[in-house]
Amino acid sequence: DNEEGWVDEANLLSGHERKQLEHDIRPVKLVLVKLRKVAFKLINSTTILLPAWHEALRSLDMPVTLMPRDVATRWNSMFDMLKYALEHHRAVDVVTQCRDLGL
Repeated sequence: DNEEGWVDEANLLSGHERKQLEHDIRPVKLVLVKLRKVAFKLINSTTILLPAWHEALRSLDMPVTLMPRDVATRWNSMFDMLKYALEHHRAVDVVTQCRDLGL
């Protein structure tokens, strides 16, 4: 417990249980890391990746928008990023499969 009343449930687990939890959530962490990289590169690669992203969206008849970034100071930004990625999974697949884009 801390001053604000937060409890770290992982501290209540045994060593074996903690290792199992870390093993089980590893795939989720890897997906989040990859999505964060895609969102960052979409915004910051205005000459290569961003035009490819826009083209992928247009080719799928989707509105041209940017993936929200996960920002530590916004409590729901990870959810927004994940929701967007799920709704636009076909476009994400298109740009991540193109090796020339560096993703």
